[in-house]
Amino acid sequence: MQLANWSEQLLRVQQSQGTERFYPALCQLLAQLQSLDECVVLLFRPAEPPQLLYQRAPLPGDNFGRYLKSAYVLDPFYRLGLRGSHKGVWRLSDIAPDEYAEFEQYYNSYFRHLKIQDEVGFIIPLGLHQGFVHIELAQIAGSELFRLDVIAQWQALFCLVEQLVLQHQQLLDNDTLRPHATGYLVDDFQRCFGSEVCTARERDVLNMMLEGHCVKAIARQLKLGLETVKMHRKNLYAKLGIGSHPELLALFIELLASSEAPVLRDPLLDIAAAADLKRTG
Repeated sequence: MQLANWSEQLLRVQQSQGTERFYPALCQLLAQLQSLDECVVLLFRPAEPPQLLYQRAPLPGDNFGRYLKSAYVLDPFYRLGLRGSHKGVWRLSDIAPDEYAEFEQYYNSYFRHLKIQDEVGFIIPLGLHQGFVHIELAQIAGSELFRLDVIAQWQALFCLVEQLVLQHQQLLDNDTLRPHATGYLVDDFQRCFGSEVCTARERDVLNMMLEGHCVKAIARQLKLGLETVKMHRKNLYAKLGIGSHPELLALFIELLASSEAPVLRDPLLDIAAAADLKRTG
């Protein structure tokens, strides 16, 4: 990276604050350290659907509409951002659950249709109860992994990027009407999911599976034996008429995508009833 080019691009970023040119310019600035296959900027606010603020070059087969409608709730970066105290630059492999491969395979094949092999995210909180901005930098299969020295430089630049983003979003918030809140649908859906079909312990296992955890990780965190966790998983699968972790994740996404507010009952009730009828009929 040449200092003159960097300074020139930084100036473009600053001059574009408050306009639609800001995030394209910011992603171009970050890409000067290493070429990127994808740069996506998302805005997550409490009780609102996520907003796609920028996507540099949608890749073939990328079904981002499904992500924005429902699948984002399984994204480790989204879950990290919700905690509010984890701002910074993170590599997906550092924040994903243990033995993440099965979940990652589902993530790539089901709703992204991309073979993302490396991903780095900027998590930028906007203030108390204001949500956060997530800047995703990704490489697909066949591309060079992000170098450790580049990630270190992005981390060193975080405070600058954070300041630029906060200033930009403040300018926009002064002029933009907020979208109609629908995030309560997601909160209610997650709260009700499995609440009537599952036992309390089965639901503990279910929720950890939805976060991408494997049997060993679930057993360790819940302080249960491996065979006990496997038994709960087997019971879950039988109740829902499914046979694998990816099927569970697919079911979660499909039911969430088709739900409407208010969610007042367990979304799995009809699925469990159909599975029981098939099993006993």
